[in-house]
Amino acid sequence: MLLADPSPAPPTGVPAREVESRDPATGETWRRYPAPSTLDVVRAVEAAREAQRGWAATPVGERARVLERFGRVLVERRLEVATIVSRENGKPVGEALATEVLVALDFAQYYARLAPRRLAPQVAPSLTMSTLLKKVQIEYHPHGVAGVISPWNYPFQLAAGAVLPALVAGNAVVLKPSEFTPTSGVILAELLAQAGLPDGVLQVVPGDGAAGAALVGAGVNRVSFTGSVGTGRRVAAACAALLIPCSLELGGSDPAIVLDDADLERAARGLSWGRFSNAGQTCVAPKRVYVEAGVFDRFTAALAREVGRLTVGPGSVEGTEVGPMIRASQVTALRAQFDDAVQRGATIVARAPADGLSERSYFPPTVLTNVTPEMRVLHEETFGPLLPVVRVADEDEAIRLANASDFGLSASVWSGNAARGRRVAARLEAGTVAVNDVTIVAGLSNVPHGGVKASGMGRSHGEQGLMECVAPRTVVTDRWAASRQLWWFRYGRTHVADAESVILAMHGASIGTRLRATLRLLGLMRRGA
Repeated sequence: MLLADPSPAPPTGVPAREVESRDPATGETWRRYPAPSTLDVVRAVEAAREAQRGWAATPVGERARVLERFGRVLVERRLEVATIVSRENGKPVGEALATEVLVALDFAQYYARLAPRRLAPQVAPSLTMSTLLKKVQIEYHPHGVAGVISPWNYPFQLAAGAVLPALVAGNAVVLKPSEFTPTSGVILAELLAQAGLPDGVLQVVPGDGAAGAALVGAGVNRVSFTGSVGTGRRVAAACAALLIPCSLELGGSDPAIVLDDADLERAARGLSWGRFSNAGQTCVAPKRVYVEAGVFDRFTAALAREVGRLTVGPGSVEGTEVGPMIRASQVTALRAQFDDAVQRGATIVARAPADGLSERSYFPPTVLTNVTPEMRVLHEETFGPLLPVVRVADEDEAIRLANASDFGLSASVWSGNAARGRRVAARLEAGTVAVNDVTIVAGLSNVPHGGVKASGMGRSHGEQGLMECVAPRTVVTDRWAASRQLWWFRYGRTHVADAESVILAMHGASIGTRLRATLRLLGLMRRGA
């Protein structure tokens, strides 16, 4: 269900609270959606709850087949989806195919295969006295209605990464896509409907921050939020007040460490792509690079060559590698961080050509050196194509500076020695670390993704991401019929001996002690305790 049908943008008379889908390259508004009221959001949650009852009763195998069909539909409509993402977000169409469509396809395939096996009831192993006496089964039940608030930087992929596991687990979902990229959420719902998802199970409410706040308080049973630290704190506080679970993927100031034995050309290519793809608007992008002194000059020269070759322009133009930023306000915020660094003595060592492009829409990929800790680019999250590079004496200094941040989302280590790379990675305070690669972990469907410290809590993706979408229920039945249990009332004179028998049967110091105690317990069980 879509609360607001999209329509071509009228030339005049725009209501103040409409949500716009705007091309970042041109500023053209090509879709508008009336913002939902709080009552609209509540009704969407109520409708989702009504539909969820039948969806939860649907066998998990059938729910998984909806995801499989979604994958086939997405393959057929891949260019349409990539073009919508490019037009709303600004990234090149090819990049949208690789980082949005392909990743969403992997999510669908992975969860379709994982869910029937992992969500099946599990029999607890008989490793304790309680499970020797009882049959214990763990069942996994959906929370009910999941609220998903997704961002604009990867509007299709990140929405799919939260929506698909929630659906296959038996939840209904109310999706609030970013007000900057509403159509990416709408097309996701359209593809799932085409794949056979029952009507009402997925509701889409295009809206701004007010709609997101309304969604958290509208009776959902769980919230998944991706966005800023400040908003994430408010979401967490609201969920805590309501005693509902939430998962939060928040900001990152991800460090990269280039060691003196690294392949410098590879490191320069990887970090150039990791930092400047999606116009630098990636939570897990490398945002601070620490380079050992012995290779600093050579690495910086290699990175400058890579940046100088980048093609900046509209995402719709063939050959563009770095597109516009999402809004002029984001450019302004990034330019303030850049100006602060330059005024404090930072040096521009590389800048991609961006002649003739609007300064309101574009910030050319830029590399800075002579960067010091008091500069904003090192202690704030820089969300755009700006990369500071810092000279360090050795790996210990690099690790210390990398960890000197409130954030802990992702990191990367570059070394010609895999064992050394893993050793350094183990000392970094981050939810994910890549060795000789960058950003990639966020796109892997089969491993948990998330941050530590101010970068969030909970995990998406992987088995853990699926299990965050369910609540375990333990069902206990007797292994032996008995009129009463050993631990019930009527303690009497034998109660101490009975309790001792339980303790010694499981934890006695010798095999003989455990055997004698077990035989006594079996006798009690045969007599009905």
